[in-house]
Amino acid sequence: QYSECLAPCRQRCPAQIDIPTYIEHIKEGRYREAILTIKERMPMPLSIGRVCPHPCEGVCRRGKVDEPVAINNLKRFAADWEMNQGRYLDIPVAPSTGHKVAIIGGGPAGLSCAYFLRRLGHSVTIYEKMPKLGGMLRYGIPEYRLPKKILDWEIEGILRLGIEARTGVNFGEHFDLNFLKAEGYEAVFIAIGAWSSRRMRIPGENLKGVWDGIDFLRRFHDGEPPEIGDNVVIVGGGNTAIDAARSSLRLGAKNVSIMYRRSRQEMPANEEEIVAAEEEGVNFLFLAAPVKIIGQDGRAKQIEYIKMRLTAPDPSGRRRPEPIPGSETLMDADTIITAIGQYPDLSYLLEGIKFGDLRVTRWSTVDAEEETLQTGIPFVFTGGDCFTGPSIAVEAIAAGRYAARSIHFYLTEGKIPPIEDRQTTIIKETLFEDVEGVRKIPRVRPHELRVKDRIDNFNEVEHTISADEAKKEASRCLKCGLICYNKDLVEEMAAEEEKTIT
Repeated sequence: QYSECLAPCRQRCPAQIDIPTYIEHIKEGRYREAILTIKERMPMPLSIGRVCPHPCEGVCRRGKVDEPVAINNLKRFAADWEMNQGRYLDIPVAPSTGHKVAIIGGGPAGLSCAYFLRRLGHSVTIYEKMPKLGGMLRYGIPEYRLPKKILDWEIEGILRLGIEARTGVNFGEHFDLNFLKAEGYEAVFIAIGAWSSRRMRIPGENLKGVWDGIDFLRRFHDGEPPEIGDNVVIVGGGNTAIDAARSSLRLGAKNVSIMYRRSRQEMPANEEEIVAAEEEGVNFLFLAAPVKIIGQDGRAKQIEYIKMRLTAPDPSGRRRPEPIPGSETLMDADTIITAIGQYPDLSYLLEGIKFGDLRVTRWSTVDAEEETLQTGIPFVFTGGDCFTGPSIAVEAIAAGRYAARSIHFYLTEGKIPPIEDRQTTIIKETLFEDVEGVRKIPRVRPHELRVKDRIDNFNEVEHTISADEAKKEASRCLKCGLICYNKDLVEEMAAEEEKTIT
């Protein structure tokens, strides 16, 4: 096939999973082949199948007929099928290369890098500061979205390839790059994540009852759910804000509101999560920004906010929120959760380094070459949130694979060749012209717990689709990339290739 025949879904997927192939396997009932195809690029489909915002579906050509194929639900089905068999499928591992690699951070980027390096035959050790591996998948996502027994099963499947993990050790406190070099590690991958929350910088932020979103969510997994009041206000518009709001309802809050300074259309949170929050009774206060928190006896009681309006679009098309003078309003709030952004804490990273130039950007991320992920220290690589800033888990997993590729070439050949098969741009506009002659078939919808059955607990809300539903949904795929888009395009590309050859 020609490179231009890659399906748009595969091109848009950060992990570059061969989506049409695994969907075809599912349609034919070849579930083993489906999950093995997925794991060629995605080592954590159980987890990602539950939390991914699936950008692939946004470019699915089936959407020109009726609705996009439920790509993420199909991936989750295949991953659940493996787990429900009660054993892990065998993943091939190359013979030992004799090279040692250290991974700093056991979140999705670190686990992914370890998985692919181990498959290439390298000895890998993960160093993780928290008691358990998983990073934000464990400590930043509520149980009702991603049950931790499922995450545990998936992580164990990665470790069983022969990967060592050392938890409860903090980089900069218990060990550093100098220690790792002395221990014989020939390469290091830094994937520490973005665990620090940005502050609102308003009066009253230090009162009791004011939480940062990540610490609030993490306490559930530390066995110490936070105490909250009746009136909870979450400031922010991302998935952390939605997770904090829905978790607050499950803890018994009577009134839960999300305050966001822009409009609903500009919220970065997943649309499905926004809808679920609305169904459960979360209130949304758009075009509003906090001004100060008012307390009594050292504890938050109210929040003052100001109404905002959006300016005319700037040259980039983005509209900036600005306050409306005199529109300040008070709102009861005995619990306030901030979720306005996160960043990596790299304050310790530069201490005691003697091997080269490791730089930190003005965004508090590790500076590295964009394609190879190699830093100013040749044996140190980075990826995930500590390189890009906060992003989605599938992006971090993709970064782990690309870093593993770079590390492998660095160790075995001493140089890193360019990536030749990485396509993230949809090439032909003709792909999105109207699709003709295709019968409409309703998209399969996964079953969910009813609101009354989920609002007072953390049971998983969305269920995995059945085998019959999976086959039916897979049959909706137009096989883009398996069957090229149209005859004229094939002939055009063939002619272009012939010119190149001659």
